Amino acid sequence: MNFATRPNNGKRWDDEADAELRDRVALGQFIPEIARGMGRSQEAIRTRANILGLPVRSSARGHRTVSAG
Repeated sequence: MNFATRPNNGKRWDDEADAELRDRVALGQFIPEIARGMGRSQEAIRTRANILGLPVRSSARGHRTVSAG
């Protein structure tokens, strides 16, 4: 996705966007998925999450599922 296809590129963060970011993080979405869904860059998502103190994840890499057995 380039700058021209990101509808919120350069748009200031508001309370509604912050709430959406919080919701998406709470759902366990990863940064690339959040960025696509919100029409913002991954860096914008990462930066805003850091400002808000949200624990975002870049990908599922490194996360293991432990099976009982």
